This record gives sequence, structure tokens and C-alpha cells, in this order.
Amino acid sequence: MGIIERVFSRNKIVEACKALVSLKANKKYGLADSENYSRSKLFQIYKQAYDQVALVTAIIDTQADQTVQDFFFEGPNKKKITEWSDKVNLVQFFHRVTKLMLLYGNAYVELIKDKGDISELKILNPIWMDVYRTDTGDIVGYSQIIGDRKEVLWGTTGDSRVDTQFNTKIAKFDHIVHFKHNVLGSEKYGRSVIQSVIEPINIKLDMESNLRKVVFKYVAPLIWAKVGSNEFPANTDIVSEISNTLTDLSAESEITTSHLVDLQVLQFNSKGMDIKTPIEHIENQIITGGQVPPVLLGRSEGSDKATAEVQLRSFGRHIKANQRELKNEFEDKILVGQDMGTPKDKLVWTQSEEREREVEIDMLRGLVTDGIVSAQKANDLLPPRFREKLPEIEPLNQNTTVDGVQQPRPNQMKTNKVTANPNDPTQTTKDKKSLGKRINKTDREVPVK
Repeated sequence: MGIIERVFSRNKIVEACKALVSLKANKKYGLADSENYSRSKLFQIYKQAYDQVALVTAIIDTQADQTVQDFFFEGPNKKKITEWSDKVNLVQFFHRVTKLMLLYGNAYVELIKDKGDISELKILNPIWMDVYRTDTGDIVGYSQIIGDRKEVLWGTTGDSRVDTQFNTKIAKFDHIVHFKHNVLGSEKYGRSVIQSVIEPINIKLDMESNLRKVVFKYVAPLIWAKVGSNEFPANTDIVSEISNTLTDLSAESEITTSHLVDLQVLQFNSKGMDIKTPIEHIENQIITGGQVPPVLLGRSEGSDKATAEVQLRSFGRHIKANQRELKNEFEDKILVGQDMGTPKDKLVWTQSEEREREVEIDMLRGLVTDGIVSAQKANDLLPPRFREKLPEIEPLNQNTTVDGVQQPRPNQMKTNKVTANPNDPTQTTKDKKSLGKRINKTDREVPVK
């Protein structure tokens, strides 16, 4: 390549693995800060929403419960992996990790080993974890920063001066596993399931904290007090006293006056407001962003059975997407990445709904009944708890030629020997030239007249 080509092609990508996935300004934080919230602030909102907003708690817990179903392993090392999963309580581990993935978009696990084998799966708080990588996307390290204290560094930050500020430094980081949810493009962090409804959640939090004030201040109707009459005009002191009494009047209070005071309720007028409409709007926004059917959250108003059925089926496909994320990270980073198995060892989830199990079993039963698959094949397709060890089918003893070609079974062999069948209508013994032997009727001579 000449000098002219080099000058005019410096902005072109001429080699593989050189495309950038992050800018220098965002070297530390792969999840770009939004316009109003930093990454740490987002995590605080997520935690507060899960603790204080029942709707958010139900969305996270429902998705986690539906995602983590019964599972089993297939592959050459399935027995070894199954025994290990019982030892480390893999079901509970998956459930906790899934909750963190859904709530924060990220979950981090430290693999504790004993004599080369994984003895514990230690879940780390994602709020304190940071990921470091090169501008082309290669992971170079992880760190745990609690407040202003830089506690642990696995690998490197990419800056040797920053590395020296950590209290504990560990050279290797292959025992840190990062589970991510809903990753967009080349971002190194996942996204929370409630990321898109941050503003409605903030409004919901404000509503929950100020609901008492809203009820007492806005729901109580406007009261008009008429003090005095033509015969007994009211002075300034009496009017001020009645006004102060009404100012401190709460919704459940009662007031007693003389015949000179006339109280009238003027409804809400411009003072009151309908709080049902904004609350329903905010909650509907959260439900839509949370991607959980309202019927599973106990909110089935206005939906019939057909609508609920469609929502549940769509939700089932969403749950399978969550399961794929968890399955891929577990297989790649733990099973294969830690030499516990081979790429042929697979984690298999069972169906999340009883209805799906019934449909699959009915389908297998129909295939066996129609003779499309054998009983042995259908038995192998069932989950382990339904499988039965069937007797081995011995292969038929068939003779083969020197070239390895199989000979037909005896009942399939053809012979040139003609068997005299007295009931064969195509043969006869009436031909004089046959000397009493049975011959084909078509073989007789027909005289020509």
C-alpha cells in the first residue's frame, strides 16, 4: 500500500477485531449514565422500588419464580454435574441470581474452589461491582468498590496507578462470572427489567410517601362557613376563630357551632382532584414495562379469558428468553469455562407451566400410537423423572456376504423351485403331454383350426 492510500484510508477498518465498543470517557462505566441519573443512583432507585413498591416486588418475584423451574443435565458428564448441583444447591443459586439480573440487570458470582473443584457459588452485590475492558471489548478485570473504599481488584483496571489504590489485588479473574440481562449491542452491563419505567417509579414512590398528605389535603371537600346574621352580625374575632377551626379540620373531624354559624359543603370545586386516574396510569406504565401479565399480578379487571390466555402464552415465550440467558452464561462460564464438562453437556429446563408438560406428553403419546416413533425413542425424549429403563432390543442375526452386503431373511428369499399346489387355479393336470404333472395353463398347446 502506497503513502497516498495510507493517508486517505486511515479512517477505514482494515483489520479484524479493531472496532471500538466504548469511548475513552466511558472507560469505567459501560452503562452510560442517563440524562438525570448516574449508575449508582439508578441502583438506589431499583433497591428502593423493590423494597417499597409492591407492584415492582411482584414483577421481579413473579418473573424469577417462573424462570427458575426444574431442570436436568444431558451429556457425557450428566451424573457428575447432577451430584455437584445438589451439593451446591443450584436451584436456590439460580433463583437468587435471576432476581439480581432482573432487578439490577447484572449478577456477579465468585467461584470458591477446594482442591480444584467448585465448592461454593458466592453471589456478590452488583451495586459494588465494576467491569473493566479495553476499547475493543476484551475484559481485563473486575473490582469491588464499597462507598469510597476500593476493596478488591481482580485483574486490572487498565491503569497501573489506579490498581495500586485497591486493598486486595488478585491477578486472575477467571473465577468471576458475570450474568447479564437484556444486553444491548456491545454494552458490558445488562439492563434492569424496570429500566424503562424509572420516571413512573419515581412518581409512584412520591405518591406512596405523600399519599397521606394527598388524602387529607385534597380529598376533603371545600367547606363554606357563614357566620352571623342580620340580627346578630359577626365581629372580626368570631370570624377568625371559625376560620382557624376549619383550617385544622381533618377528614374525620366533627364540629359543633351555634345557630349563628351556617356550614355548607361546596363539593370539591377546584380544590379537589381525582387521584384514581393518575395512580392507575402510573401503575399501568410499570406493568407494561415489567412485562408481566396483569392477571398474574392480581389485576384482572377488564380482561376476559381469551385475553388472559394470549398474555400468558406471550409471557411463556418471555420466560424462555430469560432461561436462555441464564443457561448460556452458566454453560459457557461454569460448565465449560471451569472444565466441569464439555460443550456436549447441556442444562435443560422443564416447562414452566403444567399445561405445556401435558401437551408435550400427549404429542409423544400420539406419535407412538401412530407408529411414527418407537416407544424407546419417546422414552428417551421424556424428562429423567418419567424415563424408564426399557429392555435392550437384540439385533437380528442376518448373514452377510464377503463384501459386507446383508442377505435377506429366510422368509424374504426367493427360490426357483416350483411347489406343486393342488389349489393353484393357474395350473392344470389335464394336459396329456404333461404326463400328469401340474403345469401352467398358459403353457398348453392350443390347436389351430
